[in-house]
Amino acid sequence: MIVKFRKSYFSDLEKIKNLKKIQEIRFIAEFAKTVDSPEKIPGFKNLRQYPGMARIEVAPFRIGVEVIGSTIIFRRILPRSIFYSQFP
Repeated sequence: MIVKFRKSYFSDLEKIKNLKKIQEIRFIAEFAKTVDSPEKIPGFKNLRQYPGMARIEVAPFRIGVEVIGSTIIFRRILPRSIFYSQFP
């Protein structure tokens, strides 16, 4: 898959203090480049109300992504408590 990132993704990543979670998030972004379908990414789930939008669970965070054909765009990383009110 083709992987792209928005500026908001990197600004959200800078706010995370837990080094282990940062490594998990970076692993998922690298892993997304190797798969042929986004459903093979661990924790991936499409959002029912928003076609083309999905989330990837990395407890306690959610990564908001947009899927367009064979491209996945990483948009936001937010805590679960505010993710669904601010994404998409």
